[in-house]
Amino acid sequence: MKFDEMNLSPKTVDALRNMKYETATEVQERVIPLILAGGNVVVRSKTGTGKTAAFGVGIIERLMRGTAKKALVLAPTRELIVQIHKELKAIAANYNLKLCLVYGGVSINPQIDELRRGADIIIATPGRLLDHMERRTANLSECNLVVLDEADRMLDMGFRDQMDSIMHQVPRERTVILLSATVDGNIMKIASNYMGSSEIVEIGEKDKPEAINEHFVEVARTEKVPRLREILKEHAHMKVIIFTATKFFADKLAYRLAESGFQADSIQGGMSQAARERVMQKFRDGKVRILVATDVAARGLHIEDVGLIVNYDKAQDADTHLHRIGRTGRMGAIGKAITFVDKNESQAERFSSDHPDFAWMKRGDPNVTLSRGGGRPSYGRGGDRRGSGEQRHGQGGHHGHGERRSNTGPAQGGWRKKKSYQR
Repeated sequence: MKFDEMNLSPKTVDALRNMKYETATEVQERVIPLILAGGNVVVRSKTGTGKTAAFGVGIIERLMRGTAKKALVLAPTRELIVQIHKELKAIAANYNLKLCLVYGGVSINPQIDELRRGADIIIATPGRLLDHMERRTANLSECNLVVLDEADRMLDMGFRDQMDSIMHQVPRERTVILLSATVDGNIMKIASNYMGSSEIVEIGEKDKPEAINEHFVEVARTEKVPRLREILKEHAHMKVIIFTATKFFADKLAYRLAESGFQADSIQGGMSQAARERVMQKFRDGKVRILVATDVAARGLHIEDVGLIVNYDKAQDADTHLHRIGRTGRMGAIGKAITFVDKNESQAERFSSDHPDFAWMKRGDPNVTLSRGGGRPSYGRGGDRRGSGEQRHGQGGHHGHGERRSNTGPAQGGWRKKKSYQR
């Protein structure tokens, strides 16, 4: 269905058209009418299917129609709420709506000033919003339309108490839209607590996205970095995100790749928000082709043209794995993913999770292959698992060269050596 067939205002349709959105995705076609009708909604959908625009169009239309007073959007990470703000701002381009970003890691004072001036839509992380509530600088008494984006991730990150405190401050008469990658007992429990009754929308199977071809590759630890370089050379035309287990090694690996001539940079939770946004903008603009990231970047990042995901370190669980590889193959595009596994690992160790999302690995999905070490890899053949051993790797192991990141390094990759270390 096209957006101009969905009973939306012409100004909204025009803004969507300027965003190059002409035809609604399945989640948008199913969810937007439910939001407009004023019902509570629980949405499970694969990543990259257009969920942000689905709730964004719904809440902006309701605000402009006067069927909601103000809206609150909660999401787990700074990166995600920045993405949401950008999308909602574009959808609301033809309206005089005030959007306010509230997140930690930056000065609270500008946020206080903005909140005091009034906001129609508050887009916030739970911790910083609770800080404002304790200071009495955020008034949620008119926020009768609430979006809980990536609610499963907020639970995983320990935000349940903060979510409860926030939901106690919004009006009892409210509409709640909850979005999650999984709809399990925990999600349904908070849905019941926050909503009462709700419409449940599930898009697609709980499975690996069909648009992603994934290779699991086996190789010895000492061959891991050389194989990664081969893979990056083979996919030189693509934007690539490489996931590592630790902040330290994300920086270290990006440095080593930049030193080898690749346009690489890193993003991890220890960086300031301004630094993270600078790196992400370079990646979007193509000034950096390779982004090395910890799981802080696994959820919520919306970059259309990422062609390849490399799991240098295996994810801790199936949900994280699916969210990582979901950074490619978005909005109908075909993506590729490569996961490094240790050739000395047993099958039981490799897929030890009982999570149903690992079923596609176990049953032999036609889009999944496993290559074993030896010889030059064809598409996506590579290294092994690091897991918790990455800490040792970064603490003076066989790659422990002591390189450090510089904020003032060369433009390509943004790296230089700040100090000489004995090798």
